Amino acid sequence: MSRIVLCLPLLLVDVMTLPFWVLYLIAGTTDMLDGFLARRWGVESKFGAKLDSLADFVFVLAVGYKLFPWLKLSDELWMMIGLIALVKTVNAISSYVVKHKIEFLHTKVNKLTGFLLFIGMMIVGQSYFIPVAWVIACIALFAAIQEGHIIRSK
Repeated sequence: MSRIVLCLPLLLVDVMTLPFWVLYLIAGTTDMLDGFLARRWGVESKFGAKLDSLADFVFVLAVGYKLFPWLKLSDELWMMIGLIALVKTVNAISSYVVKHKIEFLHTKVNKLTGFLLFIGMMIVGQSYFIPVAWVIACIALFAAIQEGHIIRSK
């Protein structure tokens, strides 16, 4: 819940400033801690997993909105991002068809992708950002394909 709440001030501060990055780091850290702590304390729930997915979505939208003007991506990289989004959309539709609910799996590769995206956004504007973005995009595409395979094979 804190990640969703932190998105409002994140939207209100200037991007690439200390307050932006402090809020970004706090929100991202809550993402890494919430599942770990829930499992450790034995308080995992379906509601918590759904809330985590919603918080991930809101956080990505807020950060994407703020950092979009700073992203200097090639058309090919934008197409790759579009392909990943398409695969994730097909996965959501497949999960609804197969399980009668939309489900986003928290596979190890999806978790790795989230972590790499979190770290990767902190190097926006650096000369090595584009090659790093390509590596993250390739891992994200693999994660999305793997997720779809798991959903359709259950």
